[in-house]
Amino acid sequence: MNGSSQDNESSLTPEARKQASIARLTAAGIPYIEHLPCIESASEVRVRSAEDIARRAIACLIAIQAACDRQAGQYTPDTARWCQELLEQYGIAQLTHNEVRILGNEGGEQDVVNMVWKYEAYWVLLWALGVVEELDFPDHAIDCDFAIQAVAQHPDFAAFMATTKLRDIASILDEADLIYRYHWACVDARLKQAPMPAGLNPSVVMERHAALNWLIDNDGQDDWDNPDVST
Repeated sequence: MNGSSQDNESSLTPEARKQASIARLTAAGIPYIEHLPCIESASEVRVRSAEDIARRAIACLIAIQAACDRQAGQYTPDTARWCQELLEQYGIAQLTHNEVRILGNEGGEQDVVNMVWKYEAYWVLLWALGVVEELDFPDHAIDCDFAIQAVAQHPDFAAFMATTKLRDIASILDEADLIYRYHWACVDARLKQAPMPAGLNPSVVMERHAALNWLIDNDGQDDWDNPDVST
């Protein structure tokens, strides 16, 4: 079912999208500020292809697995070779700077932890590809087993792509606007040294925000390692 439904334009204007997000925050008892701006309209954002998103997702997953092995003290030369073989198996040629460092057994403990948390950003890419049905409330970590098998059950890139259907840009913008406001609420609670509203997990929220902003390329930098997550 590989394909795209990106031409399905939402009836929501940026302001209407913002108000729909605020309604969801209000229903959950999550604070917001009215003057937090709208995000772009569908005509103003870059639309990434399903293939580009899929390659980014697979590269990220392989680096995450290397980070998990490093965290467990199990990243051996054989494991490193296995990761390289996976990259070749799925035809992944481009890695980010951070992914290269993790796979090369470089960087420190915090770099490893940061890469493990990329599971949450990777999950957003699976959602954008239609592999994950919904982005549920961000108060818990993802299902790691499902996240791994989403790719691992397929022998190559083409087989994985056959299971994807790119979501329309309006749906991606809806989630990008909502996570933007969730993230503001998390930052506000942290600055006030208050409990996270409605049990939001700030690390999950930040990684989702990062991935959604990468999907719409909101800062024009195309930087998976350092996307704009300002609030």
